Amino acid sequence: MLNRSDHDNVVRTIHEFCRAFDQRDWTGLRRCLAASLDTDYSSFRGTPAARMTADEFVAQRRSGLAGLVTQHLSLNHLVTFTGERAHCRFDFVIHRWPSDTSDSRFFHTFGYYEIVLHHTADGPDLWAIESITQHALRSEGSSELHGALRQ
Repeated sequence: MLNRSDHDNVVRTIHEFCRAFDQRDWTGLRRCLAASLDTDYSSFRGTPAARMTADEFVAQRRSGLAGLVTQHLSLNHLVTFTGERAHCRFDFVIHRWPSDTSDSRFFHTFGYYEIVLHHTADGPDLWAIESITQHALRSEGSSELHGALRQ
């Protein structure tokens, strides 16, 4: 039976997911994920949705964020449950700056995520992310800073 602590654990998993990006804790990021996951970043990258392993996901993010300092903020978490799955829709702000503090460029993105998680005994808060859809509503700044958008 799912209860308030399940809701809190889902939100904690999302917070851990965001924290791991910002602290470059790739092992921590991997712990938040199911063995394989569906991803859709088409609104940000213009690429089609894809299924990949968690290790592939982490490797792509590690490469894409190289040379950047980031701050991933998540808020307004709306969590619903269906069986052993949770759906979390939340707003995000992602701040990105070059690691070189003399470089004043930035690239920030605003939008919302739709995340699907399943109940597990292995996740940091008993939930693992199995699907990520990012809805980027607006980006500001120098897009070439992000590895996925570099030409």
